[in-house]
Amino acid sequence: MTFNFELIDSFKVKDIINQRLRFQLPLSYSDREDSRTISVVVNITQKYDESLHSDLYKTSFVLPETPKLICYVQGGPGFPCSVPLSSSDFTKVLLDKGYQVLFLDQRGTGLSTPLEARTFKTLVSRGNNESDSDYTKRQLEYILNFRADSIVEDYEAIRRILIGNTKWSLLGQSYGGFTSFTYLSKYSTSLKDVLVTGGVPPINYGPDDVYRSTYERTAERNQHYYDKYPGDVVKVKNILSYLANNTVTLPNGGNLSVERFQQLGLNFGRFGGTDSMHMIVMKFDYELKLFNYPSYDTLNTIQNESSFDTNIIYALFQEAIYCDGNNLTVQSSDWSADRLRYLPDNHNFVYKRDSEFPTYFTGEMVYKSMYDDFSELRGFKDLAFALHSNTDWTPLYDADTLGKLTWDKVKIVAATYVYDQYVDFDLTNRVKKNVFKNNGNLRQYITSEFFHGGIRANAEKVVGSLIGLLECEVD
Repeated sequence: MTFNFELIDSFKVKDIINQRLRFQLPLSYSDREDSRTISVVVNITQKYDESLHSDLYKTSFVLPETPKLICYVQGGPGFPCSVPLSSSDFTKVLLDKGYQVLFLDQRGTGLSTPLEARTFKTLVSRGNNESDSDYTKRQLEYILNFRADSIVEDYEAIRRILIGNTKWSLLGQSYGGFTSFTYLSKYSTSLKDVLVTGGVPPINYGPDDVYRSTYERTAERNQHYYDKYPGDVVKVKNILSYLANNTVTLPNGGNLSVERFQQLGLNFGRFGGTDSMHMIVMKFDYELKLFNYPSYDTLNTIQNESSFDTNIIYALFQEAIYCDGNNLTVQSSDWSADRLRYLPDNHNFVYKRDSEFPTYFTGEMVYKSMYDDFSELRGFKDLAFALHSNTDWTPLYDADTLGKLTWDKVKIVAATYVYDQYVDFDLTNRVKKNVFKNNGNLRQYITSEFFHGGIRANAEKVVGSLIGLLECEVD
């Protein structure tokens, strides 16, 4: 069989092989007059088989005669996939079950036509005498091709190239779960089964619904943090007072503002996040007492705690992923997290110098101030405002189609975390009730043992439990 791709890397590590394939795919799947293409790169990880792979560096990409492919759909949005350098974590669980694992760098990330400040100016170059508004409009038109619906089209094109009409499986983490439901809405007949970890999307709910729940969950995590480290109430206030009264520049030229420091609460959603926060707070406060300014090491640590500078789509699309063209109740996101921050119930998230209450850290939310505070985001400020005011969204989910996907057609299983800071437990259960309507599909492994990143904390238990659900014919 002749494959329409380029093999760009191939290597063996102990008992596995990795092969990276580059596909040239359409920028736009909806505009047939647009002939532009982008590179999309996948890595396929397999157990080493001497009969297939002994001539690794001289032959093209090889799959078993009867492939059993599963696609790991990365979270984010805006993150590439890591290439496994050992048979460990969820990769080992899947390989031991006989899968070959496909890791796709979603368009705009990793090796797939990456979007960052410099490359974006090359990909969407400004015309001579072009106005700011016209240039921003063209940037918006370009980047809207990087949403989940286009990512799904990439997967489907690659599936047809690699295995023809054969079905494959998905394992979607977080936003990867959202993307998996878009795939189910568009091409359910291409899928054998779908596993989701912390990623059932809030179908028929908009950004405001999501962030009302997110602020509530993030408040709970703050309460846990301050209960565990009560001395940090004063330390955090000391740090925020210092930042409010001083201009603090990070090593890459970004601003460490009050709001940016509060955004470290993003880490509360992962295992050990409160403990790592305490270490930063303790060291920062100690240095203020010792020197009256934070050390370079502290500033560098804080800078590296965030991915917004290195993963532009993560910042730009944080609210756009909740804007579904099939949900007529949602127009623009209109900076949902920024607006809802100032509701009375969320007063602890707003820094006030003389407040008697603890100041809360925020979570997986974007704010207008980020486009001044993060050095790599500054050039995207006009585009960010255009995205948050945009009302023309492509469809992401078809609730009618999803509701008809019974267990015998395509099996769907999900790990749902009770204390998930990013994907609300209650919203997930509402989606199951309202979309799947107790039709026997979307079977859940529900646990309070893990936070959002359960697949990383204990892949054998989380992924193993999902595979167990797939193999069990009764609830």
